[in-house]
Amino acid sequence: MPTTGGASYDSIMRILDPRRLAPRISVDGLCGVVAKHELRPARMVDLCAIGLRLELPFDPAAAARTVQLEIELPEVDEIVWARGQVTFAHLSPMGGRHLDGQPRLWCRAGVHIELAASRERRLLRDYVIETRRAAA
Repeated sequence: MPTTGGASYDSIMRILDPRRLAPRISVDGLCGVVAKHELRPARMVDLCAIGLRLELPFDPAAAARTVQLEIELPEVDEIVWARGQVTFAHLSPMGGRHLDGQPRLWCRAGVHIELAASRERRLLRDYVIETRRAAA
């Protein structure tokens, strides 16, 4: 693997990754996730103009790679609609079992926003920037 001045190629690519360049904010908000025609509430824990991180109970019957998002911007009377791709999902035990005997799992997932109207993208970008500015 090539290196440049002591830094590996992978570490340079992580630095140049647009997901890491976009301003990100921690939030405590709600997001509706529609997958396989089912709306499920999720907790939104961080947000940037190109994606978000969600937490929700895992349901294998509703799990999908592509999801429709209803993002409620905290402290603003606006909802952003978008389609996203799940880029990662980490499952951890919640304790207990479902009626079918399967363990209950908690899911932490990263979602990349791949499709949204221009107005929705601007609203999301401006919200993130203004929230970061207000916190500084």
